[in-house]
Amino acid sequence: MIRAVQHWAVRGLLVLALVAGALAPPAGWVAAQALPTPGPSSSAASGEPSTTALAPARAAAVASAALVLQEAWDLLLDRFMEPLDPALLAGAADSAMRDLLTGRGVAVDETPLAAGGERLAAWDALSQRFQALAARYSAVEPTALAHAAIAGMAAAADDSHTNFMTPRQYQEHLAWIRGEVKYGGIGARLRGPVLTIVEVFANSPAAAAGLQPGDRILAVDDTPTDDLRVDQVVQLVRGPAGTPVTLRVQRAGSDRVETLQLTRAEIQMPFVESQRFDDIGYVRLRGFPEPSIVDNVERAIADLQEQGVRGLILDLRGNSGGRLDVGTRLLSRFIPSGPIYQEVDRRGGQRIRQVRASTPILTVPLAVLVDEGTASMGEIFAVNIQEHGVGHLIGQTTMGSVAASQVLPLADGSALQLSIMQIYSGQGAPLNRVGVQPDEVVELRLEDLQSGRDPQLDRALAYLRGLPARPTAARASSAP
Repeated sequence: MIRAVQHWAVRGLLVLALVAGALAPPAGWVAAQALPTPGPSSSAASGEPSTTALAPARAAAVASAALVLQEAWDLLLDRFMEPLDPALLAGAADSAMRDLLTGRGVAVDETPLAAGGERLAAWDALSQRFQALAARYSAVEPTALAHAAIAGMAAAADDSHTNFMTPRQYQEHLAWIRGEVKYGGIGARLRGPVLTIVEVFANSPAAAAGLQPGDRILAVDDTPTDDLRVDQVVQLVRGPAGTPVTLRVQRAGSDRVETLQLTRAEIQMPFVESQRFDDIGYVRLRGFPEPSIVDNVERAIADLQEQGVRGLILDLRGNSGGRLDVGTRLLSRFIPSGPIYQEVDRRGGQRIRQVRASTPILTVPLAVLVDEGTASMGEIFAVNIQEHGVGHLIGQTTMGSVAASQVLPLADGSALQLSIMQIYSGQGAPLNRVGVQPDEVVELRLEDLQSGRDPQLDRALAYLRGLPARPTAARASSAP
């Protein structure tokens, strides 16, 4: 069983977006490599500016940011679930820094970095390039350059659970795992690959602006969304409550493009919602952020079954995942004891995680809705329902974003989310970059969103109503 750990007691948190665990680095961890000392092979000899020529305050800022950059560099090379190419990381960091400068209107003369393949040589080249850019282009803060470089390296890992977090994003992450499920944003749920709104929350800035399911977001604050993942666009849209954000939107069902300015507000999203569709119970679960989710889901299901429903729908669409310990505990209420997932570390070591002493609560048939927004722990949950044969999966193939990751704070208050283990299903099926294939594929098309139809939900209702009703003692009335 994965041991829950208070976030303030460890330096890192094992997540599937979030998983409490015992894999934190040792107390007092510091980077193993020192910054290169200026000398014959350093920036001083190569003609690139050195921090020694800078004003003391600027030189201190550059040195501090360089240490954060090196901290992230070492974590990626030492802890990522698969060995990474140092030259690839150095090149990605350089490209991201140059893109940042260009985006700020700075004409960058430096050619792309040609880093050596060896770790020390690649770091020496990257460190020199960072210090040269920070010294030459004083209009950009060294911290911004370092953050761009770290984000570029994380993106080069090509893994959806390996990302850079700004200090603000890291604080939001900590609030999320404390159960403070709120954020500054506009109140809409997106799906990709074409960035389309699939849900608008009531009484939100998105609703006030007239955004509707089926609208496509083409740009956020002049940043085109064409080549961005959903999570990257979400980070652009989110921000402190009260701040403005500009969206370029193509309206659903037309070629009309509008530019809208919205003011972000505090969005408090319920993670568990339940209702009845006549004789069928429905529970929506948006994530697994903290332990009270288990009790809330269990209570919702118990209430619906006491009301005499003949079947239950568990909606995991858009469920972005969460803590492994929370998801495992909830799974024990659905499936019999047995394996639920396998972990494989970068050295090939394997561990099989199991549910023990399960206490299933279902007394009626189950249908589970999934889509391309179902990710991480949501996918582990869905595949276990499927492999243990306790429910029928309906919808579309899930995101394929499954890996055990750690969120590691960096010295300046930012953080690096880093995948450290690959995850397979309990029966050994690959999940990351593959996803979970539903038992029954039902698409939710653009025209469905525009018209307010939900064929996936409709199919789940029809499936459950087509099954023989299970006899129950003193079935309650199904009247609303």
